[in-house]
Amino acid sequence: MCGRYSFNVKKDVLKVQLPGVSLPDDWIENLNICPTEKALTIHKIDTMALSFMQWGFQQKKKKKKDLPLYINARSETIFEKINFKGSIINRRCIIPADSFYEWKTYGKSKIPYRILPSKDPVLFMAGIWQTFESSNNTFSSFVIVTTESNEDIAFLHNRMPVILETEDKRENWLSDGASKVELVKIMVPSPSTYLTSYPVAPLVNKIRVKNGALHDKGHSPLTLF
Repeated sequence: MCGRYSFNVKKDVLKVQLPGVSLPDDWIENLNICPTEKALTIHKIDTMALSFMQWGFQQKKKKKKDLPLYINARSETIFEKINFKGSIINRRCIIPADSFYEWKTYGKSKIPYRILPSKDPVLFMAGIWQTFESSNNTFSSFVIVTTESNEDIAFLHNRMPVILETEDKRENWLSDGASKVELVKIMVPSPSTYLTSYPVAPLVNKIRVKNGALHDKGHSPLTLF
């Protein structure tokens, strides 16, 4: 799964990666994005645009309140689940990031790891979005689509975000004419060696900490015992 990620990307960098995409004025760099927070997403209605959405879908179950949000959608069942099937067909988006985090247990300790592209400056994660209403307010939300982990990070978790590592994949993901077969072909693990990772300090566990030393290397697990 993906439950925490980082957006530390400069406007000039993203302009190179996404030529022609309109960028918002209220640019926010956040090294510790958590569910329920607003984050930048790329979507297409008439033209491709970058705008803020909230992370997490409300569950479509009547008579039940305070249900936990969906923050990820499994690629294997995304066309079947009532909460996702409308969005995967009609409302796909891309979530830009520079990295995401996973935790690995060593004995009684959980060590956070930062996972990032080996070479590319931006990580583009596949997502879906929809609009919700709450207290007479309308807002848009996204979830991150996940698939099986590749060999780069299988030691950390058995799931990973679907990563759109090429321009063709990004264009096809947002294309109105993309078929189910084409989308299924996109929702696969990224190639091996595309990602790299390293342990970071437990500072990332503090959800109110959004900047600072979050990307600094932490102690190797081998030094903890």
